[in-house]
Amino acid sequence: MMLALIRGVIRWRLAVWLVVGVALVLSVYAAGSASLDAIPDISDPQVVVYVKWPRSPQLLESEVTQPLVSALVGSPEIQSIRGTSHMGYSFIYVILATGAKPERVQQNVLDRINAIRPQLPADATVTLGPNASSMGWIYQYALVDREGVHDLRELRLLNESQIKPALQSAAGVAEVASVGG
Repeated sequence: MMLALIRGVIRWRLAVWLVVGVALVLSVYAAGSASLDAIPDISDPQVVVYVKWPRSPQLLESEVTQPLVSALVGSPEIQSIRGTSHMGYSFIYVILATGAKPERVQQNVLDRINAIRPQLPADATVTLGPNASSMGWIYQYALVDREGVHDLRELRLLNESQIKPALQSAAGVAEVASVGG
């Protein structure tokens, strides 16, 4: 069997060299045109709803997070929904189904939010985040006053007026979400 293979390669050496050459050219082309990523995004695409309301997590959960999650349940092209409530803010993560169009789902989520908006607290700010994956949280930072000279309000003001605009102006930054303070 092996001897027949060797004889065939020798007999058809021109065809063998041609196949090897074509395979080599295609390999070089594929390696050059393939998109490479240091950390490939294997997560599901998602739409993030951010709600800011200066209340306790329990109140946020009952008055904002649960009504929004309930309004979004049953939406087409959505795989799952999960919400978290914290002191003064909540996040609702809408995970898209396989093959779903992010723009269409984002519009559907926005429509459902607008439909129940009158039922939510008037001073609650509901923001729809940009199209993102769950790998979107790349960097987190905290402002800490080690000398105890500045209060939380001053640190928040520093973040909002200086740091956040500088980060948002950087290339490739989709959003800077301020939490706390």
